[in-house]
Amino acid sequence: MMTQLLIDALTISDGRFKKTCPVSVLKMILLDEEMSRISAAIKNQALLLLAIYRQLLLAVNMDLRDVKISKNSVERKRRHWGKVNIVQDKIVVADQLRLKHLDLEEMILFLNTQHFLKQLPISFVKKMVDWAPPVVSGTFLIENVVAGYIAQKLLPLEKIKVKELGKSVQPYFHLADFFVLLPRLEEFYQKHQQQIIRVAPTAEVALALTDFEKAWIYRVRSRA
Repeated sequence: MMTQLLIDALTISDGRFKKTCPVSVLKMILLDEEMSRISAAIKNQALLLLAIYRQLLLAVNMDLRDVKISKNSVERKRRHWGKVNIVQDKIVVADQLRLKHLDLEEMILFLNTQHFLKQLPISFVKKMVDWAPPVVSGTFLIENVVAGYIAQKLLPLEKIKVKELGKSVQPYFHLADFFVLLPRLEEFYQKHQQQIIRVAPTAEVALALTDFEKAWIYRVRSRA
C-alpha cells in the first residue's frame, strides 16, 4: 500500500485523464505493465520524466544525506486520496504551489538540487509540466509532486494548468519520502538510458538527465 501511495503521488491516480498521457505511461513503467499499444512518442516522453525525477531525487537525497528523516510520515497514511475522483482544471501561478516540507530545523541549502535545476532549459520544463500536470488541493501538491516542485522553482511567475481535487486533502509526502522509489527509478533508468540520450531534445538536456560524459552523449546521439 505504501509503494502504491508513493507511485500515485509521484505520478497520478488512475482515471485522471481520459487519454493516455506521458505521466500515466511513467506509472505503467514503474509498475512494469504491458505497453505494447502505447505510441513511441509518449513512451519517450515518459522516459524523460523518469530521468528528470531520478536526477532530482538523487540530488535531494545527496543534499539530505546527513538529515534524519522521519520514517512514520508514509507508514501512518491509511486513506487514499485517489478516491476523490472529482477534479477540475485550474490555472495557478507556479510559485503558489506548495508541498509538505521537512521540519524547519532540518531544512538546509539544497546545493546539489539547485545545480541540477539550473541545467534544465525553461522550454523543456514547460513541456514537462504539460506531460505531468500537478494535481492539487488548494495549492498543496497531491500528485505529480516532483513535477510541481520543479515548476515552482523554475517557473515561479508562469501561469500553469493544474487539476484541482473536488475535496480538501492534506499533503501526504515531502520529497524525502520518495527516496524509497529510487531503486525502482534506477532500475528502469539503467534499462533505458541510451534511449533517454537519443530522445532528449538537446545534448545539453541529455547531459543533465544522465550520468554520461558529453563526448559519449554526442556519440550516442549521432548514431540515433
